[in-house]
Amino acid sequence: MELRDEDLILEEVRDYLTAYLRNIHQEDIILDNERVVVDLNQLYNSGLMEFVEFLVNNPQRGIEFIRECYDEAYYTLRNERPTNIIIAVKNLPKIFKTTKKGKVFTIEDIRSKTLGKLVEFEGIIVMASKIKPMLKKAYYLCPKCGREVVREIDILNADSEKAVCECGAELNLIEHKSIYTDFQEIKVQQPLDLMENPEEPPKYITVFLENSPGIYAGRVKITGIPIKVKKSKKLPIYDIHVKALHCEILDGEVKIKLTNSDIEKIKKIAKRKDVVDLLADRLIPEIKGHSAIKKAVFLQQIKGVKKPGKRADIHILLITDPGIGKTVILRKIAEIPGNLYGSVTTATGVGLTAAVVREKTEIGEDTWVIKPGLLVKAHKGTACIDELTVNKELQSYVLEAMESQTIHISKGGINAKLPAECAILAACNPRWGRFNPDVSVAEQINIPAPLLSRFDLIFPIRDVSDKDKDKDIAEYIVDLHRAYLDEKINKEIGLDYFEVDGVKIDKEFIIKYIYYARQKKPVISEKAKELFVNYYVEMRKKHQITARQLEAAIRIAEAHAKAKLKDVVDEEDAKEAINIITECLKEIAYDPETGIFDVDKILGVSKKERDKLTTVYEIIKELSEKSELVEHEDIVEEAKKKGIKEEELENIIKKLIKYGDIDEPKPGRYRLL
Repeated sequence: MELRDEDLILEEVRDYLTAYLRNIHQEDIILDNERVVVDLNQLYNSGLMEFVEFLVNNPQRGIEFIRECYDEAYYTLRNERPTNIIIAVKNLPKIFKTTKKGKVFTIEDIRSKTLGKLVEFEGIIVMASKIKPMLKKAYYLCPKCGREVVREIDILNADSEKAVCECGAELNLIEHKSIYTDFQEIKVQQPLDLMENPEEPPKYITVFLENSPGIYAGRVKITGIPIKVKKSKKLPIYDIHVKALHCEILDGEVKIKLTNSDIEKIKKIAKRKDVVDLLADRLIPEIKGHSAIKKAVFLQQIKGVKKPGKRADIHILLITDPGIGKTVILRKIAEIPGNLYGSVTTATGVGLTAAVVREKTEIGEDTWVIKPGLLVKAHKGTACIDELTVNKELQSYVLEAMESQTIHISKGGINAKLPAECAILAACNPRWGRFNPDVSVAEQINIPAPLLSRFDLIFPIRDVSDKDKDKDIAEYIVDLHRAYLDEKINKEIGLDYFEVDGVKIDKEFIIKYIYYARQKKPVISEKAKELFVNYYVEMRKKHQITARQLEAAIRIAEAHAKAKLKDVVDEEDAKEAINIITECLKEIAYDPETGIFDVDKILGVSKKERDKLTTVYEIIKELSEKSELVEHEDIVEEAKKKGIKEEELENIIKKLIKYGDIDEPKPGRYRLL
């Protein structure tokens, strides 16, 4: 559309726009709200198409005109003029946020040609400064001629704050009259799901927020004006930043477009009895076997059902022998939109949670800023963490993220609760190279017990020699190498895709299937409830399990029902979840001496060992009644009577010292603490 004369356009719509604002924003006027947000899409659809186009190309003048019309609307309802009204705009019509190539406007489309125009884009916050006061309306007094001057301060106009009177004297700021606003600088990254080529490094841009409530993390939609900031003193070179007129916090969940054809294909495949096994296996085609783990990871991507105070996310830990391919698994899952990969070996501990540091920004040389870590940036997705190790300093933050799914930060004047509603798929190697089923999980990895207990599923992946299995794996690895170069072999092993019931199953289809299945909210049936209750009661009778295993089973069953597009969690889903939990416990919590599952064994102390620790502690307690320091020989003698061998006793005493129950002030002599 060719734009006509500016004044003509504005005068033609003045009365209509004033009436529109009086009607649509009546509540803002009655409540005397200082900030008024105008929906441009709604304005466009009301018939003001030409004005909205004018505003997109001339945002400063367009917003000023809206302010003039709002002033009139305000006056007709309240018979007075508003003071210090802030006009913001949001929700650009689709025609103005679609590029010539037909794709959604993104950070990488912000160029010199967009300077001074109105744009809208999404981004993920990777840095956020603390809030600082910004002078918005300055009242000055001239000490020479006595003139009082009022200036609107705008970040778009670098010269607007020059305080010089017409008489040439330097103006003095009248502090008590001047008006300040809350100002914040954030840096946002283009979401991978919106990048034209996800393999390229992500694009970033700095955004200035006025009247900011304090936004520190998450996915946001920015409506603003690209501005230039001079960087070189010698050359006419500028950086492009964005002055935000509106910043909307999005729910963080990636939106994937599904056509009617996509939905038909998804529903068709969902009817297959083996749909979960089928899609789970193809989710990570580079890895041969490990079907139980693939199924668990597939269900993790679909999630359980979110309820108040209950997380829907399923946390999984893989403890793998060297060469199994844990990094391949994690990186493959990280390719799903909304998921992120990170390795603790290449990132600091705060790189997992969040860092508060002093940093040079556009608004200051030494500004406190928050840098959200992996768990925050993966909000609503999955954080794929390689080489997971957690020190004591980091433990409380990760624990909070896993259970309450938030990370609380309080430092440098910044007090914020960052959203971290994500599933965790973590992997690590055993401390001594290979996983030992006879030793507790806690003793083999550098993850504290409280954190370990928050994982719903812990899978050891062992490299056990088996001639037939080894042959299959070797053949598959060789075929993988051939498949990358030979289309026929690629099709034979289904590396890129395969067809089932006339539907092409590839990476794109599986991602769409996961996204569609996530929308379901199945309710637990009475029969499924009965199964869960009986399972828990029976397991509690014979085995040492806790309510955490029941909660995990419910999440897995819900995910299984969603994967089959059901509205109800039925017996099949409950049985499948119980089987997955049981298989997992067999690997990490089965005590062959007692024949029971004991979840405490995961954390380093089995029931049998716990009983022996208690026995030895009671022996020392009883002996200490006679003497403050108990002799080693006396403990050995009493322990033998209880069936505890001397070599076994040494380890028990060491653990009692480690747990802080006793100490050894003199060699061979012990006391209670």
